[in-house]
Order: sequence, then C-alpha cells, then structure tokens
Amino acid sequence: MLSVLLELLVITIFLYRYSKVPYNTFHMILKMKTVIFALLFPLMTLLGDIQKSIEERVEVYHSEHAITGMAIAAIGRDNHQKFQQIVTKGKLSLKSPIPVNAFTEFRIGPLTQIVTAGTLAYLVQEGQVSLNDPISKFLPKSMTLPNYKGKEITLGDLATHTSGLPDMPYSLTSRSNFSISQMYRFLSKYELPREPGSKYEYSNFGYAFLSNILSRIAKRSYPELAAQLIMHPLGTDDTVFTLSSEQKKRLATGYENGRGISPLQSEKIYSVFIGSGGLYSTPKDMLTFLSFNLGKEKTSLNAILPLMQTPYHSFKGFDMGLGWKISAFPNAQANFYHLSGTLFGFGMFMGFVPDHDIGVVVLTNQGDHDPTQLGEEILKIMSDL
Repeated sequence: MLSVLLELLVITIFLYRYSKVPYNTFHMILKMKTVIFALLFPLMTLLGDIQKSIEERVEVYHSEHAITGMAIAAIGRDNHQKFQQIVTKGKLSLKSPIPVNAFTEFRIGPLTQIVTAGTLAYLVQEGQVSLNDPISKFLPKSMTLPNYKGKEITLGDLATHTSGLPDMPYSLTSRSNFSISQMYRFLSKYELPREPGSKYEYSNFGYAFLSNILSRIAKRSYPELAAQLIMHPLGTDDTVFTLSSEQKKRLATGYENGRGISPLQSEKIYSVFIGSGGLYSTPKDMLTFLSFNLGKEKTSLNAILPLMQTPYHSFKGFDMGLGWKISAFPNAQANFYHLSGTLFGFGMFMGFVPDHDIGVVVLTNQGDHDPTQLGEEILKIMSDL
C-alpha cells in the first residue's frame, strides 16, 4: 500500500513540473491525492499488526525465560493478506557471537515423529502396507512379540501412541549402548498392560520400533528412507539425522539447567531412537514443512495429508492422528493439530489449524521449557477470533 501512495506522489510531481496541466487542474489532483492518502493511512498503520504482535510476544518470551537462542516460523493472514514469517532471537550459544537465523540448525526432537508418521503414510498410500497390519507380519516368525490376550500391536497403534509400549524401556543414562538387538530382547519379555488401541500413552520406544520396522520393509536405513520419501520431495535438505561439517557450524547448543549438552553425546545415546527424535532442522525448513502440512506446497506428497490428519482414536479431550494430537481450537469449531516436547537441551512445538489457514513452529535451545504455551499464544494472535 505504501508503494501505491509513493507512486501517486511521483505522478503528481511529474504532472506539476513537466506537463502543461493548468494550475487549477493540478490543484484538484493534489486534493484528490490528499483525500486518498487520508483514507488509506489508517489501513497502512494496521498492515503488519499481527506480525508485529508476534515479534513482541517472542521478545517477551525470550527475555522472561532467558532463552539463549530461538526461532519462530509462522503462517497466517494479516489484514487479509497471507504472510509467512520467521522471527529469530539470541545466539547459537552462550559463548558464540553468531546470531540465530533462518539457517540455524536445531534439534527438533519429537517433531521427528511427524516425518516417521509421514513415511508410514506414504507406504500406506502406495499400498505396500496397511495401518491394520500386525507388526508380526514384518518380523521373523521365530521372534517373540508382545500381545494382549492374542491381540497384536498394529502399525497404526505404533503411529498413534496406543500400542501399550512404554515411553522408554530403560532410564536415559542406560541407553548409551542400547542396540537393535536389545530392543527386540526387551520386546520379547515385555507384557502389554492392556489391549492395543485402547489407551493413549506417549511412547518414544514405540516410534523407535516403528522406524525400525519401516526400515525392514524398505530394506534400507531409516535415515535414507525418510530422506527419499519426505525430505527430498519437500526440498528440506537441511533436515537431517546426521549433520555435515558445514551444518555443524550452524548448530545451536542445547541447554538444560544452565549447562550445554554435547550434540555428539546425545547422538550416541539416541542412535536407536532416531525415528522418534533424531532429526535436526532449520527455521527455514520447518516453515516449508509447516506449509506442507497446511496443504500449501504442491508436491506428490500431498496425498498423504488426509491419512495423517484423520482422527483414528478418540480420548477425553483429544483425538489421535498419525503422530498428531488433534483437539478443538479455542472458541472455534476447528481441528487443532499439535505436537511438542523437549529433548537434549532443546524445546519444540508445532501446531496448525487448517480451517483458519494458520500455523506455527517454535524452536528453542532451552530444554528446561516446553514452548507449547508460546506456540498456542501465537496461534491465538493469528486467529483473529
């Protein structure tokens, strides 16, 4: 709108200086421009208010929680105009002078599960598997697997956190040498406490197991499979399980209790759990991923979105899609898809409301704070309800 007003001003000056327009006519044109400016100026001042409000809220959160570095990727409408916005604050680490930017690498923790769910949805879409397939279908017959009164865990149960498997098989400190063979040894001895599909219980272990099964089905490593099916089609090449030397230079340091956490140490501990929380990504890539989940990216992957966003199980206050928790957006009859958490010094949140065409991703390198509240506040700012 500002460009329109400047153009009008330039035209007016040109007419006055270089044309033969009579003074009275020029005076009338000038009065018209003044009237137009007076009418449009209030709209000009409103333009960008939502984006400014987001920046202000991020600034407050950054200061209140003493966050070392953070980034927010948001998609919405501002004065009826679509916008995509990345807001960054802070530095890569307490010792680094380098500011966080759109290309800073963050560990995205549980948001990895959406990629794993998407990989499963792709194989379902292609007809290679079904969500109702029992896990025994993809494992050796000699392998002992948990069941409840004869009912087996399905791929869909793993993807919706309803398998009955625990969050973690052992404590964090004992996982540094946790291997695939130990995963199956644990499964062979574990007794399900209830029927699969009957109750929601968040399970990192379930998603680690799911990614291992997907790797078996595709006969390639899980990082290769996820990159081929999800990251490459979206062009999110900075979203990786293993950072290159160049990407490590852009990596934010994660903090918990004021102490930095070594990325290499966390990678060693979490190696078997890559399908649950092993990805790194940048604000730029996460903006693209958010746009994809809102159905804004024109890719061959769009066909998997209905599979991922369908509610498969209903519980008190929320439903479960593939990876997503689905609840009612405040004051609106609309589905709110969201996932959040903390891991190895990082905090992350992703949420979106397709019916309102809004979404947000929050990434921080402060593992002491789950940024869910900030993400939900930004969505409310954009909802204009």
